[in-house]
Amino acid sequence: MTDNIMDSGVAGPSPECSAAEWTARVDLAIAYRLLDWLGMTDLIHTHISIRVPDEEGHFLQLPYGHLFGEARASLMVKCDVDGNVLSDPTGLGISRGGFCIHSALHMGTPAAACVMHAHTEATIAVANYRDGLLPLSQHALRFYGKVAYLDYTGIFDTAEKRAALPATLGAGDILMLRNHGPLVIGPTVAEAFSRLYYLERACRMQVASLSQCVDPKRELVYPGEEDCRAMARAFEGGERVIAREWAALRRMLDSQRATYAT
Repeated sequence: MTDNIMDSGVAGPSPECSAAEWTARVDLAIAYRLLDWLGMTDLIHTHISIRVPDEEGHFLQLPYGHLFGEARASLMVKCDVDGNVLSDPTGLGISRGGFCIHSALHMGTPAAACVMHAHTEATIAVANYRDGLLPLSQHALRFYGKVAYLDYTGIFDTAEKRAALPATLGAGDILMLRNHGPLVIGPTVAEAFSRLYYLERACRMQVASLSQCVDPKRELVYPGEEDCRAMARAFEGGERVIAREWAALRRMLDSQRATYAT
């Protein structure tokens, strides 16, 4: 049954899906495909979720059991804030354990229209570093003062643990879960993806910089505090640049005849 759905080639919103929701579904599928292209996946684990436009308390994410490279707009699962499935063409459902982390940020952080979670080597390595993300590259300066850290607590199986997610994130863009991986939020899928992509790049640069250091504070060169703050401000309001990046990435997927918009 699932195979028939996946091969149906359905394109465009159904009568039950608004144009705004379809656009959100397509963007979500693009983001999953891009993370697959970049190798930033953990098989069927980790997630991207988005709020359904104009449907309070409803969210979309990939069926739990699909690889990121299989993402299609028509196959996204819709659920409520408690993880109850509202629609699911595949019958696979969602990872409720994973979504409970996302829903806490969606509901507790107004700017978290999209939440992305990753388990990459570089981001986890930096999350494990006591001083976290260091201002060692211009990429890292984009996030200066906008990264929060939460110590490992295992499964987020209590209301108290879940409440700590938005409380710790505050007004930031990234919440680094120690020993686990980053949670990146954004007002749009494109902006959340851009943040995650450049966070990954910044973390790789940090890991490379620290790889030969015995005493990072003595051996490495750091920019000045005022330069760090100025560059962080310079990166704000970059929606037009992000839109150009997103359009270019979509063209790349289209050139491969990707089926994300079906």
